[in-house]
Amino acid sequence: MPKDHERNTSSMLEARQKIIQEKYDTLKTVLEDMIHNDEKITVPRVCELSGLSKSYLYHNEKAKKLFNETKTIAEERDKYKTILSVPKNLDINPHMHHRDMLLQYEEMKRKLYETYMITIQLLKAENKRLKKAINASQKKMEYLQSIPKIKLHIIPNCLNRGFLSYSITTSKGKRIYNGIGEDTIKGIIWGTYTLFARHFSFELATPIDGITIEKKDNCYLLTITEKVTEAITIDILMNVID
Repeated sequence: MPKDHERNTSSMLEARQKIIQEKYDTLKTVLEDMIHNDEKITVPRVCELSGLSKSYLYHNEKAKKLFNETKTIAEERDKYKTILSVPKNLDINPHMHHRDMLLQYEEMKRKLYETYMITIQLLKAENKRLKKAINASQKKMEYLQSIPKIKLHIIPNCLNRGFLSYSITTSKGKRIYNGIGEDTIKGIIWGTYTLFARHFSFELATPIDGITIEKKDNCYLLTITEKVTEAITIDILMNVID
């Protein structure tokens, strides 16, 4: 299932496409109305009647083409005082009845307004989601920055045992493996870690306030709490289970 922000983005794209089409339909209706009423077609007048911007007429290629071709027809009509044949590829109907044009124009304005309102609501919802995500990220960053540098120093207390192997699983399921023996693991943060090694147990070399190791089933849970406020290396002994 798509995430909320993916659904919001898709809806906004659909709304934007709808606005683009409705702007064009509004322009088309206004031009048809002007042709029918023998009105001179100029950019300022079209903008006044349609509510569209000059920038839209100048920079939208489809709108610019329709405006220029309709203006040419109007100028030729005024020159010869007759309605010339309209090119097949021109997207207007100069013979549309005036009342029908007004009704169509009002409907276009209504649809355009509704689409704008839907887009505004979608943008507000997306803006709210983004603010929430940014706030959560900032809190997480502040939390991570507040954690002191913590290291785990694994010390096998059984040097005559040769090759050693153990694993550490974080709360997120990430595993850290070691197949050598003594090692220092960096980048540890507050939380609970699962320690496992076949035939070995784990214990703190020295007690540390805010840190515990306890046995659970065949594993050991290492818990590091927020009581640890300074950089520290935690020495952990691996003892042979006889």
